Amino acid sequence: MKEKLILWWRSQNNSIRKKIFRLMFFGSMTVFVFLGIFVTYGLITLDNALTDESDILSDTSAQYIENVTGEQITGRLVDLAQSRAYSIETELLGISYDTIYIANGLEEILKHSYHFSPVVLPDSRYTAVRSGEVYVHRGTSLFLNGESEDVRREIELASNVVEYFEPMVKKYKQYESSIFVGSRHGYIIAVDNTPGNEYITMTEEFMQSYEPTQRGWYKNTKVKGTLTFNDIYVGAEGFPSFTCSAPYEDANGFAGVVAIACSVKSVSDIVKSAVLGDSGISFVMNDNGKIMLSTRHDGILASENSVDLRNINNEKLAATVNKMINGEKGWQTVEIDGEEWFLAYAPLKKINWSFGTLISKKEAMSPAVQAGENIVTQINGFREMMQNSVINFIVVATIVFWSLLVVLYQICYWLTSKFVKPIRKLTVGVKEISAGNLDKKISISTGDELETLANSFNNMTEELQKYMANLTKVTTEREHIATELAVATNIQASMLPHEFPFEPGRKEFDVYATMHAAKEVGGDFYDFYMVDDENLLITIADVSGKGVPAALFMVVAKTMLKNSALSMDYVDDLCHLMAKTNDQLCKNNDAMMFVTAFLGILNLPTGIFNYVNAGHNPPLIYRAEEKRFEYIPVERNFVMGGMEEIDYKGQALVMAKNDRLILYTDGITEALNEQGELFGEERLLSELNSIDVDNKDSQALLADLKERLDDFVGNAEQSDDMTMLTIIYNGAENS
Repeated sequence: MKEKLILWWRSQNNSIRKKIFRLMFFGSMTVFVFLGIFVTYGLITLDNALTDESDILSDTSAQYIENVTGEQITGRLVDLAQSRAYSIETELLGISYDTIYIANGLEEILKHSYHFSPVVLPDSRYTAVRSGEVYVHRGTSLFLNGESEDVRREIELASNVVEYFEPMVKKYKQYESSIFVGSRHGYIIAVDNTPGNEYITMTEEFMQSYEPTQRGWYKNTKVKGTLTFNDIYVGAEGFPSFTCSAPYEDANGFAGVVAIACSVKSVSDIVKSAVLGDSGISFVMNDNGKIMLSTRHDGILASENSVDLRNINNEKLAATVNKMINGEKGWQTVEIDGEEWFLAYAPLKKINWSFGTLISKKEAMSPAVQAGENIVTQINGFREMMQNSVINFIVVATIVFWSLLVVLYQICYWLTSKFVKPIRKLTVGVKEISAGNLDKKISISTGDELETLANSFNNMTEELQKYMANLTKVTTEREHIATELAVATNIQASMLPHEFPFEPGRKEFDVYATMHAAKEVGGDFYDFYMVDDENLLITIADVSGKGVPAALFMVVAKTMLKNSALSMDYVDDLCHLMAKTNDQLCKNNDAMMFVTAFLGILNLPTGIFNYVNAGHNPPLIYRAEEKRFEYIPVERNFVMGGMEEIDYKGQALVMAKNDRLILYTDGITEALNEQGELFGEERLLSELNSIDVDNKDSQALLADLKERLDDFVGNAEQSDDMTMLTIIYNGAENS
């Protein structure tokens, strides 16, 4: 009898509907019970705790908040001082490094004069000087007494420092700034930046009585014999400015001073950003205890105050100043003008200065005092509210619990019955499909994920049937196409010259070329071969379109060009060759394809380069004597294959020893980066002129250019074939 009861119980409780029902009902009921117990217990416990501890909390909370607030404020002040000190130090170090850089460069010029040629700069006494233009100015004594031949030569030699000035002019051009060299002989070499003005205004005092050796920056630096930061002053823009200077030497020892004078607006902004609250003050102090920069304009912390703060009648502040000068970091409460302040400080280690920031203790702590009083008031009110709420909650919760229990039972029973019905239907259909009946359709209209799942199964059976039918056919076709494209790629690559060096026995030239197709096969091509013992023919071309059609037309065009070239009567008859090939390409050109081409012949003994351009991009030539690339002039001839009986105009130029030619297709200049920007002809010329061309052979030159192109393109997809060819003319073999 017992076993029968167990079997009956299991049969009644083994359905998914009853399992879900029990799970929902008993789970929800358990949550309600435990939640009610927990909340009731928590409310009672909280009420008792508030009653016992409210008096203690009222007495200690205000003091605790004040202590914590003080620690947080001082900690924040110290962190702020440290970060701003680092930022200021970074700004000043950059200027000091630039000053040392120029000083070292000038020493190199003076001590190794045989490496440099004389340079003549504009003289400010006779020439109007533009903003950003380097000039020379002779001090009053040197101008009136005249200069010796040795001094004149030194000025022309030292003027080579312009190469070190140029990057600095760009760096400081956004501020009022000056970069100058003051010689012991009484002259300066300088450049001034005056944003918004085209020319520099030379004052009467500067023109009539200026003596660089009598200036403070010169004297201070000469005495110290090392890098010097001179006193900050207010410049023409209204922002603080200063001079950073360093000595330089020649073969005889001390020769003068290099200096950078510029606005320190960025440093002033950093100092201002460290101010906290309405009463906050921030300042920078040098190693002599003098305020160099301050947000306060009166009192002992004003930047106009030149007093050594170590000697003031304020022992606590003076002691803190000594710590700052010694490079320490920390905070201290100090009294200024009868009021207590929090002072945090941090060192600028590299230049032996220090940064400080203050906030009034009264202002800093006032929120904490007010917060403590509010907390005491709120705790007392909250305790009374909780005592009343606990009683009301227990009564209401008991009534609501039993009402919800009845409603929950009915809802769980209805939901489980409704939920399980479509699942059963779906289960039967899936079993039939899994057995292999792909024609089975499951019909469920629930408007939810179950209906979506049923439709997905129906779609899956249809797609499986289609997939199984088409899989074999598609696989075979793809393998066949892939094989043919691989063969076509290899064939096209083998048609272009690919063995380098070409003609290794010939020393008159060095030639190299590359082609990167956008697809498996492309429409670009290049070619080069010896027409006879003295003439090298080079070709680069771009067929309209891409892929297999362009590749086929490329083969035809390349073959016709080479056949016509090898049958020429005269090696410089390129115009006739181009016209003849054009007429051949136009015949039976039903696809209306065309090709742009550049064809040239280099005479190796003379360096004469005859060429014809048929609508192609203009090549670039590197003139070894001038050390730069430029585009060669090309006639605007028509493309080949577009129209018959075209007269092409040829051109010629002479290549000197070590000159270089670079030919390319529009896939180079029209290459796009991820932002959709074109590489362009101007960027191509700029990148080539930044390459150390003289130390690279033809292969290395193209590799360097391709690397720069890849850096510009980034991860953008290649949209066109990219072909490049370069030739270096080494001169006649016996030259």
